[in-house]
Amino acid sequence: MAERQAQPVKPDRVVYELTPEGRAELERWLGEPSARGGGFRDDFFLKVTAAARSGAAETVRTVLGNQRGHLMRELRNLDGLRRRAEDPVVRLLLSAASRHVEADLAFVDDAEQVLLADGGALLGTLARDRSPVAPPEPEAAPTRAAG
Repeated sequence: MAERQAQPVKPDRVVYELTPEGRAELERWLGEPSARGGGFRDDFFLKVTAAARSGAAETVRTVLGNQRGHLMRELRNLDGLRRRAEDPVVRLLLSAASRHVEADLAFVDDAEQVLLADGGALLGTLARDRSPVAPPEPEAAPTRAAG
């Protein structure tokens, strides 16, 4: 169900109202926990893994530095939005988003400390210890039963 509301400067706003079925679905959805999206198959985690296994400290520095710069810009943007937000719920959500970015920055710091602290010795070990990827074995042809 929807209703159009005129606005003086902007285009008309459409306000929706939940149907009883929609309200039931909303209540069901709100009652479920939310799993974090992305997880450990995140693009950045894959880049850190590939950079570390390359054995090249400069590659690791580049990947971590690029990500740190991106996260710092994101954090500044979120902070500006939070300070300008009038709605307390919006401020709360922007604060939560900032904390996620801060956690990602802490991971960048951790990765730098673990992977680069020893002058690249660990990276050399990671590159040497890579197990070669074996080609997949051909599948056996299906057997047919006589019948």
